[in-house]
Amino acid sequence: MAADVCRALRKFLCSPCGLLNLVYITATASMILLLHLLHLDSRLKALVPVMEKNHRAMKYILTFDTLKPPVAPPSSPPTFHTLSVQLRKSKRPDVCNSCFLHKYAYILDNDEICNVEKGKEGVTLLILISTTHKNADRRKALRETWLTSAISNTGDVRYAFLLGTTSDSADQIALETESATYRDIIQEDFIDSYNNLTLKTVMAFKWASTKCKHAKFFMKTDDDMFVNLNALKYTVKKNNLVLQNSIGGYCNLTREPIRSNRSKWSVTYEEYPHDLYPPYCSGTGYVTSLSVAEKVYQISKNIPFIYLEDVYVSLCMSRLGLNVTHITSFHADLQKIGCVYKSENLVTSHRLTPKMLRSVWNLKDCT
Repeated sequence: MAADVCRALRKFLCSPCGLLNLVYITATASMILLLHLLHLDSRLKALVPVMEKNHRAMKYILTFDTLKPPVAPPSSPPTFHTLSVQLRKSKRPDVCNSCFLHKYAYILDNDEICNVEKGKEGVTLLILISTTHKNADRRKALRETWLTSAISNTGDVRYAFLLGTTSDSADQIALETESATYRDIIQEDFIDSYNNLTLKTVMAFKWASTKCKHAKFFMKTDDDMFVNLNALKYTVKKNNLVLQNSIGGYCNLTREPIRSNRSKWSVTYEEYPHDLYPPYCSGTGYVTSLSVAEKVYQISKNIPFIYLEDVYVSLCMSRLGLNVTHITSFHADLQKIGCVYKSENLVTSHRLTPKMLRSVWNLKDCT
């Protein structure tokens, strides 16, 4: 039976009529396949706008849930989850009702730093310094240079280093040892990261307002800064009245948000829907009175999160109806090392390595 079928098929294909039929069948099948592919291509092109819309929506969700929001351990209250759901539905609101409560617990808290008993001087100035676990060499350099004027937190200037948590147990053990040695570490239980700098800054205002409220002035700065304490004391005395209703430092009176996602400081329209930031002072170093610090901390619970910590503080100030003051002796970049570091013309300089800090501290013949 199979042999008969094969003979018949061979005879059909070898005949002129059979060859024509084969060509016709092949051409027809090719045409059907081509039409099918063209139809599929048009359907795929129709999906492109849908896929782009989904991509934008997913990027919008990730902006608030993964890339920029504060990260907290599971034990923390679900405040930010509620806020992120609200933000997915609309642009970031300017104000909210207790959506940004800072309810993080202290892991390390040397609250005797501002103690004025046992012969210690009254606190004129509290300096809180943002740092990370890996920067122990920077903290050591600061203690050995411009922080020596604090006399191990017994003089009229007091200081502390601010940190969040780390997943590296060795770093945590080292930090606890450092804290036991110097008694100048404050740590809360949010994850320490760049996108959580706003949490660290609110932590600074919180600690100043609750643990050192008898201080006259409060400064926030970073661990790669040089601060000329003599010039700083002169500056706060000179600007005493202004700082009762203002934050002073290197302040940008007008600045547009950076929208390019290539920038470290990029902000989407959903995160900040306005064309200009309120006037703000560089987070590298600014100073204010304790009364202003207390007001900023109190209003912060009603100001939705934004990961740019200096902008966040300006949003709090704007809501309070307070302003910022540009002080020319504050610098947000590196100043050329020289005797200016010993003068009243320089309060802050940025991006100094430990080696550079010691070089500045050991400058001679600058009288």
